Amino acid sequence: MTAWLRVAGYAAALCILCGLPGMAAADQVAATPVHAVALRAGVWRARIALSAQIAAGQNAALAAERAGRVVAVNFSSGQTVAAGTVLVQLDDAPEAAQLALDDAKLTETIDALAREQKLMTIAGASRAALEQAEADAAEARATVAYDQAVLSELRIAAPFAGMLGIKNLSPGDYVGQGQVVARITQGSPLRVLFSIPQTESAGIAVGDVFAFSAPALTVAVAGKITALSPEVDASTNARDAEGNIIDPQTGPAPAALLPGMFGTVTLDTGAGAAAFTVPPSALNDSALGPFIYVLDPGSNGYTLRTVYVTKLGDAGEKTYVAADGLSAGQLVLAIGGFKMTDGASVSLLPP
Repeated sequence: MTAWLRVAGYAAALCILCGLPGMAAADQVAATPVHAVALRAGVWRARIALSAQIAAGQNAALAAERAGRVVAVNFSSGQTVAAGTVLVQLDDAPEAAQLALDDAKLTETIDALAREQKLMTIAGASRAALEQAEADAAEARATVAYDQAVLSELRIAAPFAGMLGIKNLSPGDYVGQGQVVARITQGSPLRVLFSIPQTESAGIAVGDVFAFSAPALTVAVAGKITALSPEVDASTNARDAEGNIIDPQTGPAPAALLPGMFGTVTLDTGAGAAAFTVPPSALNDSALGPFIYVLDPGSNGYTLRTVYVTKLGDAGEKTYVAADGLSAGQLVLAIGGFKMTDGASVSLLPP
């Protein structure tokens, strides 16, 4: 009898405890606070990496148009010069003397023409004499122009502003016709030359932006395609392309880049595909493939729902994914998915 009363007392006590409000709240699972981000709509294009080479905007090997002896070298190695600067002067004494002689003849023929014209006005000269004087003056002008052209060929000038190469010429040297006497390079804007395989050229157009990286650069710089060959090279099965460096952080031509350097161009190719962007940390791995947790609103915060996605690729700090049933603006778990389970209750932490 006593044992029965003791058990009954325990049962009554348990019933009383179960009815307490505090015990009911303890039975409920608290929502886990998490960080969430909104899905953003985007367009994904596959990316390819291609070998590329830096080329100068203009680059010229300056050669002697006529053979002769060097009398003056007006530049030093690595000097920057303006367009039109005379760099090398060849001996032009005979040609200058010929110009002076022909210039004197020109003056004489012009004076003779003026006399004939004056006589013509008073009917004291024949038409034939006037025409001969005009012909003599025209011939003299042509001779002087020829002499001036010969003199200009004995002066080697910079065709554009740029930096000169290493000087290997001195006064007294004799140069032959066609011999290179100086090299000049325009350092900016720099061109980027590369070839796009035929199989990867779909969707690429003039104006597309690319990233250029090279051992000389600490970070990649941006460029833009400025020209595409109108045909595919049959020997390489690729389409030639040209671009300019346009990186706003380092200026149009980073000092570390020099013509002739090799690097890598990375650019988007192919037709764009609709996608959503999430942080890389929002993507989780499983035996069934990558997935994200979508936050569905509920009566007590949010509930996690597993959505399997197709990972299209990464671009910077964004991962592009595609899946049916997603829409822009939906909240997804931003980080820590490996600790969560489908159906878990969560609350939002401040951003």
